[in-house]
Amino acid sequence: MPSALRAAQERNDATTPDRDVVAPIAMVRDHSLTELVRDEIERRIEAGMLAPGDKLNEADWAARLQVSRGPVREAFRVLEQAGLVRNEKHRGAFVRSVSAREAAELGVVRTILEEAACRTLATRIDAAQVAALRECLDAMRDALALDDRRAYGDARDAFRDVLVMAAGNGKLHEAYRRCVSELRLAARAKLPGAEVLHASYAAYRAILSALASRKADEAAALIHAQNG
Repeated sequence: MPSALRAAQERNDATTPDRDVVAPIAMVRDHSLTELVRDEIERRIEAGMLAPGDKLNEADWAARLQVSRGPVREAFRVLEQAGLVRNEKHRGAFVRSVSAREAAELGVVRTILEEAACRTLATRIDAAQVAALRECLDAMRDALALDDRRAYGDARDAFRDVLVMAAGNGKLHEAYRRCVSELRLAARAKLPGAEVLHASYAAYRAILSALASRKADEAAALIHAQNG
C-alpha cells in the first residue's frame, strides 16, 4: 500500500475505532437476512405454495418476515440468478414459469449431470458415502411401506442429490441444484402408482450396489434409465 494511502487509513482507524468492526457485522447481518428471505421463498415454491406466475411483492415480504426491503430486494436478485424468479422492468418480480419444452431440456441436462456424477463417484466412493446413500434408500423403503408417495419422491430426490454432491465436484453440484430447482417450476406430473414406485426402489438399490462395487458404467446406465 502506498505510504500516503496507508497514512490516511491509519488516521481513519484512529478517529473511528469501531469502523472496521461495525461494517463486517452489518454485512453479515444483511447477508443472513437475505438468506432467510431467499430460503423462505424457495421453500414455498418447492411446496407449491407459490405457483409459477405469482407476483412477489417486495413490501409484503418485508412486512411478513419483519425485515427491511433491502434484503428482500437482494433475495429476489439471488432467486433470479437461480432461475426461480424473473424480474420485469416496471412490473416487479414473479415466480418463473417453465414450459414443457424447457422442462424436457432440463431433464436431459439433469440426466447428463447425474451420469457424470455416477462415473466420478464410482472411482472414489467410501464407506461414509455408501452409508449416506443407504440412509436415503431406507427412507424410500419406509415411505413405500406407508404408501406415502410424496415422501417417497422426497427421499428419492435426496438420494440423487447426495449422489451428485458425493462426486466432489462443487460446480457440477451447483449446476445440478439449479437444474432441479428450475424443474420444480414445471407442471407437476401425477405421482406414479405403487407398482412403479417399487420398481423404482429396486432400481435405486441397484444403483447403490453398482457404485459400491465401483462399476461406473453400470451405475451411469441405471441412473439414465430412471430418467428415461
